[in-house]
Amino acid sequence: MSIRFSAVIALLFLAVQGLMAEETASRLAPLKIFANWEAAEIESFVPDPGSTPSGYFREISSASSVWLLEEARLSDNGKFFAGVGGFYFFILPSKSNQYSIGQRSAFAFTDLHAEFEYWRRENGGHGLLLKAGVFPFKYNENAKNLGEYMFRTYTYPTVIFTGGLTRVNGASAQLGGFDLNTVLGGLTNDLLVTVKTDQIPSASLSLTEMASYSIGGILTLGAGVMLDNFYDPSKIADGKYDVKDFDLYYTLKDGTRKMKTPQNPTDIPYDPAVDSAVDSTRLTFKGQKVMVRGSLDFGKLIASPMLSEKDLRLYFEGILLGVENRPFYYTKMADRMVYSIGFNFPTFRILDVLAAEWEYCSNPYPNDAGNASLNLSPTPNPTGREMNGDNVKWTLYAQKIINPGFTLSGQVANDHMRMVDYFGHINDRAVMPVRKNWYWCVQMGFAI
Repeated sequence: MSIRFSAVIALLFLAVQGLMAEETASRLAPLKIFANWEAAEIESFVPDPGSTPSGYFREISSASSVWLLEEARLSDNGKFFAGVGGFYFFILPSKSNQYSIGQRSAFAFTDLHAEFEYWRRENGGHGLLLKAGVFPFKYNENAKNLGEYMFRTYTYPTVIFTGGLTRVNGASAQLGGFDLNTVLGGLTNDLLVTVKTDQIPSASLSLTEMASYSIGGILTLGAGVMLDNFYDPSKIADGKYDVKDFDLYYTLKDGTRKMKTPQNPTDIPYDPAVDSAVDSTRLTFKGQKVMVRGSLDFGKLIASPMLSEKDLRLYFEGILLGVENRPFYYTKMADRMVYSIGFNFPTFRILDVLAAEWEYCSNPYPNDAGNASLNLSPTPNPTGREMNGDNVKWTLYAQKIINPGFTLSGQVANDHMRMVDYFGHINDRAVMPVRKNWYWCVQMGFAI
């Protein structure tokens, strides 16, 4: 209680300080309107055999979205942002379910946060910026589809997400909490406390520290660490509510460990009639992520009018999902490492961006969060089934800004795509577990 109370008091104090700045008159900025239309064909994927008609492996999909963003100046150093949006889309047909044919729509807040600037620098930029509320966040400006995984992965189990309701250039996250951003020369730092909203355990807190340094805009290096689910009053993060005790194991006198409910066929279950345990332990959702990234902009070294702004840029990211090795399912650190690399190819201004991205992760289990969401268990799903056909992922992305209010983009990829079911829920299971799976997608974006 004291931790939450102190956090609330601190945020209220900073908000009051922002509101009591020199100028308190509210000013509204012009309303911003955005719209997207996206069309895709999934050429090959592996749907859920329990809900999808037999032999169904291709899908045409389309989606439309529109959202509004209003900015209000609260004071000389305070702003408030409110965004709302609607989404209209079609879903994957489901076997023996007449309600699965047709369209779905959704409406939600896309942005709802306040910003307060402190310590303004000589160039007009901020030295210290506090964001509080629900806000979009992106720490790797170069990532188009693969990478940007600090907030798009579980720690335990090893689960990776890309895309969402929209697929093109979707490497970003919507966060709830606060972000304290500082800028000093080429050094940028973000300290975030965020509330988990789209993963299990929901409503737990994570603490993230990220920093990057840019040298002349040519070389950028960054790193970050997350204490994932460090505070969870519900205790779900401790694994105490695993419905089927998948996460409970016993240590015997000789040091042998046995699961109460093993899922790997080679594991021998704990038998209280025979085995004598000296300790019992549960696997947990709590853990740490460590990330490093960098980019090298060769285009800035070559002064040529034929190059677009982002041409010849090489970028990479590596992230360790779970620093600690844990029994049974998380015994190899290398299997929890995700490496991604990308390069922007020159097109002599025919396109604004043409990028290729490649990723490798040797996680032996399916990219499936089903045990987490259905059983509150920090174990892979389905465990006991090794899958290595999805170790390599790739993306080819292109973008052309036709005019300042109209952008045309396209993407071809084998990534961590998930389908939307007839409830409008993004499935736990990725549908591209083998190398031959792929899809293409085009998007038209409008801004007013």
